[in-house]
Amino acid sequence: MKKFLFGLFVTTLMMACQSQEELKLKQYYIDGQALYKTHCENCHQVDGKGLAGLYPPINGSDFLKKNKNRIICGIRNGLNDTIVVNGKTYHQPMPANKQLQGIDVAEITTYIYNEWGGEKTITDVKAVKKILDTCN
Repeated sequence: MKKFLFGLFVTTLMMACQSQEELKLKQYYIDGQALYKTHCENCHQVDGKGLAGLYPPINGSDFLKKNKNRIICGIRNGLNDTIVVNGKTYHQPMPANKQLQGIDVAEITTYIYNEWGGEKTITDVKAVKKILDTCN
C-alpha cells in the first residue's frame, strides 16, 4: 500500500510540474487521436499511410507539410480536387465532415501534425476557426 501511495504521489507531483501548455497539447492530441479514429482512419489507416492507390498517405506526406490551411479546410469541408502527394496523383474525393466543430478540427490537426508532420505544438482552435472562415 505504501508503494502504491508513493507512486501516486510521484505521478501527481510530475503532473503538477507540467505546464498548462503541455497538458493542453496532450489533451488535444488524445482527443484528436480519437476523432481521427472515428472520421479519418477508415481511409487514411491507423498508421496514416493511406490505402493502396485510393487514399493518400498522411504519414510521410509532402502535401501535409505544405498545405496546413488546405488540410484544415479539407477536414471539415472535404476535398474534391485532384491532389498530388509524394509525386502520386489522387482523384478520390474526401467526404466533408460538416458536423465537426472548430475544436474538433483543431484536435485532429494537432494529432496528425504531431504524429506525422514533425510538429510538437497545438494547432489552436482560434487559428483553426479563422482558417475555416476562409475556406471555399
